[in-house]
Amino acid sequence: MDLKQFIRNEEIIEIAKSLVEIESHKHCTTKELNIVTWIKNFLDKEGIETSIDEVEKDRPNICGKIKGENDETALMLSGHIDTIPGFNMDYEPFQPFTRNGKLYGRGACDMKGGIAAMLAAITAVKRANIKLSHSVMFAGVIDEEEQSKGTEHLIKNNIQARMAIIGEPTQLNVSVVHKGMEWIEVIFKGRATHGSRPRDGINAIYAAAEFIKLVHDELEPIIESKQFHLLGNGTINVGVIQGGEDPNIVPDHCVVKIDRRWLPSEKIENIHNEVEVLAKRASDRIGSTFQIRGMREATASMLNTPHHVDIHSPLVQEALKIVSEVKGTKQEATAFPAWSDAALLSNHMGMECIVLGPGNINQAHSNDEFCDIEEIIKAAHIYMELIKKFCIKEKVL
Repeated sequence: MDLKQFIRNEEIIEIAKSLVEIESHKHCTTKELNIVTWIKNFLDKEGIETSIDEVEKDRPNICGKIKGENDETALMLSGHIDTIPGFNMDYEPFQPFTRNGKLYGRGACDMKGGIAAMLAAITAVKRANIKLSHSVMFAGVIDEEEQSKGTEHLIKNNIQARMAIIGEPTQLNVSVVHKGMEWIEVIFKGRATHGSRPRDGINAIYAAAEFIKLVHDELEPIIESKQFHLLGNGTINVGVIQGGEDPNIVPDHCVVKIDRRWLPSEKIENIHNEVEVLAKRASDRIGSTFQIRGMREATASMLNTPHHVDIHSPLVQEALKIVSEVKGTKQEATAFPAWSDAALLSNHMGMECIVLGPGNINQAHSNDEFCDIEEIIKAAHIYMELIKKFCIKEKVL
């Protein structure tokens, strides 16, 4: 059974174009609702069982499932159906077009090209009318670009699968590990007074400046000295500093916001502790006080933890084999440079997860976002071969 027997290449790209045409970002009044409707209609026409599960008002996840003799879901193909907005792009973001073997449009790379490949694979399996020993499922989840509420909803509702593929853009590399992302806010509090009498007050900006210097001089080298296979080192970045009201007032508050990318070998408690120790040293020197917190309102409430799957797991090994055959070159496992929903599914549901999809992550969120058409088609082949491997009992010719 070969994919092209049941779905043409042109049809796969038309699916991708249709997805890109539908705005599904935070500034769109309907957010993900319209794309959920499109995917449901598409799967319904193919006779694939669908379910819509509202996460927030008018913001549902969409799932499609082909049941096996054993209703256990062996494989989940998962992708986020939201994108970032299309502002300031080099072309009309939601009028997709092809040029020089590439599909252009907001979300073409991140990650509607991957979703199109997943829909194509599950459609081909349905059209082939083969018996599955175990179920296969497609999950289109909302809100990954903000707080991953869609995947957290899957977890809260115990939507289970033994294995999952996240279709983020990896150029069809099999990614088995990525860093976690923790946003930390440190609020320094001083005492305001008139700017002409600075010694009568406590300057919170000075405390923040002292803290930032300690982060740069002492904490950065420690973080960069720790290594993890394929990932290298973690990072820390001071991304925001906000403080003061007017030049003639000694500022009584200053907020510092930090992005900390952490390794699977690190613990979240230690990450906060290392920041807190430096904040205390800075505060003690200036005479201020401070508060520290994780910015849960801006990230996944279940934490943007690292992800790591055993390279010897059946999913990784089979994916490497299939991708090697499809790409024509021997493949090695890689790291994914960004964060993904694989971390939530693996850490909270115990699923074996890999990140594997068409497109280059460098094109994600870019002003000229595009996805290689050949990679979208190859991704569909890869997904279908993985379905055959894990969801079909007998060998399919």
